Amino acid sequence: MVTTLYIILISLFTTGIIASIHCDQKINEIKRNTEKRQYPCGLPPSDNCCSFKENHFDQSPSGVYKMNSWCSGRLSIVGMYCDTTTANGGWTVIQRRKDGSENFNRPWADYEKGFGDLNGEFWYGLKAMNCLTQTGQWELRVDFEFPNKTRSYLHYNLFRVGSVSEEYPLTIGGFTGETPTDPFSTQQSLNGMKFSTYDNDNDRWRTGNCAMKVGNATGNGGWWYNNCWNINLNSQYNPARYGLIGFGGNYYNPSWIEMKIHLLNCATQ
Repeated sequence: MVTTLYIILISLFTTGIIASIHCDQKINEIKRNTEKRQYPCGLPPSDNCCSFKENHFDQSPSGVYKMNSWCSGRLSIVGMYCDTTTANGGWTVIQRRKDGSENFNRPWADYEKGFGDLNGEFWYGLKAMNCLTQTGQWELRVDFEFPNKTRSYLHYNLFRVGSVSEEYPLTIGGFTGETPTDPFSTQQSLNGMKFSTYDNDNDRWRTGNCAMKVGNATGNGGWWYNNCWNINLNSQYNPARYGLIGFGGNYYNPSWIEMKIHLLNCATQ
């Protein structure tokens, strides 16, 4: 009886040591990351949702978290909506449409700085997207749901937004996903296109502005227009004629959309 009790106590003691060593290793890892920069007290050593996933080994729910932004060499504290569940998590959500409550027919300045509610409909901002994607290789995932509750997604292994001096051009490639075709590259490729709004026209439509009026669709929002689009996730919510996503010549209007990005292989780290 004494021997059995002794064995149980030794086992519990050993397990506790192993758990303690594991936690100590994680804590030391976080400390090493933190020591690379001077972070304000109480904030996680994270600058996007991928690093947040790596630094917080507990299961954090999806939601808005404060991050340390080092854009242009300056530290600022910003909020980011982190999707911690889709495809192993680590996604920084950069756009969401879900109920038409937010006006996306906005000028260049709004699209540059971002607008909306991170817990509702929003656009994260071209400046922030450029800041996030200027180093490393980033992936884009677009999740969407139709009114009949059918869901699908687009996935790209390469996503980057250029600088303001270039007028925030889009670099996108490496398509995978559940859809039959790649709407970013079929018919009118958006790869390399500059961003356009109704007050800053950079599209290839010679006789008009894609952000203003196309057929029966008006107030189409800011986007990386070509002449004009096969996909435009910032257009009118449930527009009367022109849909947001085109597949095989037909256009569809999802009732819910999320654009999200993270560093390549973040989900497997």
